[in-house]
Amino acid sequence: MSKKLNAVIPDETWEALDEIASREMRTKSQMAAILLAEAIAEYRKRNPLKVLESDRPDGPQPPENKPASATKAKRGKESKEAS
Repeated sequence: MSKKLNAVIPDETWEALDEIASREMRTKSQMAAILLAEAIAEYRKRNPLKVLESDRPDGPQPPENKPASATKAKRGKESKEAS
């Protein structure tokens, strides 16, 4: 599905868009959409988006079970007898 966008741009940008659209035989609207998509793709290359847990397709992940470094490991029956 496509969305519609209205934007106010400086005269210089409008003129450049008009020139490029004419050269590419497209409407200004079509050319603006193409150039915006290209600019976003380039921006994302330079500034990768941080993937949030909530953005993952399988939803937020439970925290990993890591042993606490300050707790002692429980000794089994065999190790108690050996001491």
